[in-house]
Amino acid sequence: MVDIYIILAIVVVIVLPVSVIVLLIWVAAHGRRLREAESRIVDLQALVNKVEVSNLRTATPDTPTRTASAPGPGPWEKTEAAPTKSLGTPSATKAARGPSPSGLPEPDDLGGKRPSRPTRSGPTVIDRALAWLQVNWFYAAAAAALTLAGIFLVQYGAEQGLLPPRLRVIAAALFGLALIGGGEWLRRRFGDGEEVATAYLPSILSGSGVVTLFGAILGARHLYDLIGQGPALTGLSVVALGAIVLGWFHGPLLVAIGLLGGALAPFMVGGARGSDLRPLHGYFLLLTLVGLSVDAVRRWRGRWVSALALISGLGASTLLVLGAAETTLWHQLAVTAMALAAMTLPVSRLLPDHAGPMTLSVLRNERPAPEEAMAFVVVAVVSGLAVLTAKVEFWSALAMTVVLFAAVSVWAKRAWGLQDAALAPVAAVLAMLTLWPAPEGTAAISLALLAGGAMSVLALLRSVEPEATYKLGWSLAAVLIAPAVGLVLHLAWGAPDVLGAYRWALHALVVAAGLTFAATAWAWRDGHDRLRPSLAALIAVTLIAYALGQIVGEAALTASVALMTAGAAWLDRRFKLPLLSWFVALAAPFVFWRLMAVPGLFWHVDGPLVPALISMVGAVAGFALAALWLRRAEGEVPRAEPLVVAETAALGAFGFLVTVLTWRGLIALEVDTPHMSSGLTATIWLLLGWLQLVVWGRGGRMRWLRLGLAVLFGGLGLAALLPGLTVGNPIFNDWGDNRITGWPVINTLIPAYLVPALVLLVAWRDQVRRYPAAGWPLFAGVLGLALVGGWAVLVIRHFWQGPEKMQFWEGVSQPEMTTYTIALIFLGAGLFYSGVAKRSDLWRRAGTGVLAVTMLKVFLIDVWSLDGLLRVGALIALAVAMGGLAWLYRWSGGAAADGGNPMPTDPKRDAGAPEGFAPDKSGPDQTGPSETDPEAPRTDP
Repeated sequence: MVDIYIILAIVVVIVLPVSVIVLLIWVAAHGRRLREAESRIVDLQALVNKVEVSNLRTATPDTPTRTASAPGPGPWEKTEAAPTKSLGTPSATKAARGPSPSGLPEPDDLGGKRPSRPTRSGPTVIDRALAWLQVNWFYAAAAAALTLAGIFLVQYGAEQGLLPPRLRVIAAALFGLALIGGGEWLRRRFGDGEEVATAYLPSILSGSGVVTLFGAILGARHLYDLIGQGPALTGLSVVALGAIVLGWFHGPLLVAIGLLGGALAPFMVGGARGSDLRPLHGYFLLLTLVGLSVDAVRRWRGRWVSALALISGLGASTLLVLGAAETTLWHQLAVTAMALAAMTLPVSRLLPDHAGPMTLSVLRNERPAPEEAMAFVVVAVVSGLAVLTAKVEFWSALAMTVVLFAAVSVWAKRAWGLQDAALAPVAAVLAMLTLWPAPEGTAAISLALLAGGAMSVLALLRSVEPEATYKLGWSLAAVLIAPAVGLVLHLAWGAPDVLGAYRWALHALVVAAGLTFAATAWAWRDGHDRLRPSLAALIAVTLIAYALGQIVGEAALTASVALMTAGAAWLDRRFKLPLLSWFVALAAPFVFWRLMAVPGLFWHVDGPLVPALISMVGAVAGFALAALWLRRAEGEVPRAEPLVVAETAALGAFGFLVTVLTWRGLIALEVDTPHMSSGLTATIWLLLGWLQLVVWGRGGRMRWLRLGLAVLFGGLGLAALLPGLTVGNPIFNDWGDNRITGWPVINTLIPAYLVPALVLLVAWRDQVRRYPAAGWPLFAGVLGLALVGGWAVLVIRHFWQGPEKMQFWEGVSQPEMTTYTIALIFLGAGLFYSGVAKRSDLWRRAGTGVLAVTMLKVFLIDVWSLDGLLRVGALIALAVAMGGLAWLYRWSGGAAADGGNPMPTDPKRDAGAPEGFAPDKSGPDQTGPSETDPEAPRTDP
């Protein structure tokens, strides 16, 4: 039985591959004969064409003719030179263009300091590989068969015990050397080009031999333990060096076979249980360096060999660490070295100098070079691997990201095509701090913040380089990385709780000191351009406010941040740092978040009085001082948008202060009902929404954010009003303790309904002048008037029935019914008079409508429900009101027709009246109906 297995093994390992090779040679020979026949046919066709041209010349000698070959360029024709990669420095381009006024890259200078590359077109590497496989797939099959033959020969010998271990390894090595020798003999005898019959066969044989040698060495180490780790790694290195030499002569196919076979060999051979697998990561690194080195020397088209080397090395090392977590540290070292090699070997420079467009320039429809794209992808992949392996080896993973960032920012400072690769390590640091818990010990937080600070320092060094590109981007990285890391440490690791508020505040102050140093360095270099110093100062002030908040507590945090806005405005005015004024835009949302959410509105209402006053008064004072210092000064350009934010924030904080103090006063008087709480809460939200509309209307940046906040705050205000209009309404007193507290008219109905109604009406009056055609001012006005009407009804009800009988289903008394009628008469008369005084048809028609409703109420309700003098009084009051208004209307119309103007007018008011409220222009200078014109139509009220 053993003999049968031996025969089958010989057939599988030797006979089949050799038969395939013989068959391929035979097919190739026939192919060569076919190509020779086709060539002869083409030559005969060319000869026939030449004879025809000669006959044509004989027939028409004066006709100019051209030869059949393609003409070359004439002496006066311009020829296009082949595009070459420029090795010039960015300073030459900068000198030709001249510096920008600000000292920073101009918008069109994002890539202007790099040499231009020709536009790349044509099929991609994948397209060319698929096209080659469609024609030459049998070569790939033969290579795979020979590779598996060599590996399975070693494995079969181990399973069957046919030979001693040493002889098995020697047999596998001899088989590999035989394959390499056969391939080299074919290359020397017949060649390896695409035009010969033995095309690709020498590469297939030699590549299979290289993989077999890899398998023999790995088998000697892991299967039989014949050699130690040192000799095994040395042997693999020698084989890899031999692959480099063979690849130089044979071409990329041999290198590709060696890379794939070398990466798969350790997984196919396997190893003994408990064997040390750490050196395999070094082996995969060596394999990657081999492929990159060969491609760096030969520079094959498309750099697909380099890509294959990186894919093989990264993929094999990652697969190994997934099955052997104890090798994580070695994996991290190996893949980091691969990333560094991907940055330098493809360009054959010790210091990378990638000159092409960055990889992210594909968003601008630019196609980066393979070297730039390959380095970017590898740095991004290795950064992602750092995040994944940080669960096992956190500190080494964090060190990986810092090394990668340092490589891109400092080591590759002349490679402006790799600058976008710096985004990946930064994102990896933030991701690993967010995803994985903090290691044991309080020093972990300090070390993590130190890593973020080191990356900020590296970005700062890059930003001060004289010939650096994207200075603003590197400056943003310098001022944002360390604060962002600190923010993640606060939110994800609970840094203030672990270290204590005081120690954590010291960390924030250290980062602020570093940013102050950066602001000084940039101010010294940038001259009159204050963009970068302002940016650093803005973040430093923010960190100082944050540190103060950690120390001083809830109340002082709100006040300190607000007062820091005043300090930032003063620093802007004193040292001309325009960006520092934008601290108010950062502080305003934070302060109002603390006022309304954390610690929140109810903390200011129910909490201790002194801390609440410190919080609210500090907010008012801070924004008011900031607005004062941001106003236009003599000969200075105003900060319009920060000034608007400061003014509206000061007004909003003041409204919050007044509302909360009113609320606290009512509570102190033991007056706290659901409808009052609902109204005061709605007042605050509606006030904030109106202020956001004011800021939105003045233009500037982030208008969509302002509009969104206005809609959000307005919606919260309406939601807060809803309980006071439904279950919290005093007419539903049976549903809870919701009695009206206070005297008639002066009671809890004022903060519940009248105060939010006044906010809505003021907002309507302000917005209707700005946007007369918009819908939200009308909605605010209608809602405000409805709240005023509801307040009046409840006040009348409370006056006649008291707080115990507010429910309407308990009946309406006759004096109360009469009061409603009188109130409607006064409301209609007031609206009608306003329409006549303002020459507004809208107000006059509104008054007429109210009076019509009053008339219907009198005739349909009062006449039947009232009796005695109350019924008579209601009818007389209605008659007097209707008659008086009719006389007023006719008197004003007749006086205007006679050229008089009995009603008081305001020219400024009329000139600025919004659309829909324009005054009537009929007058002595206008064409209109007159008493002197008998045919003019008369208008009755």
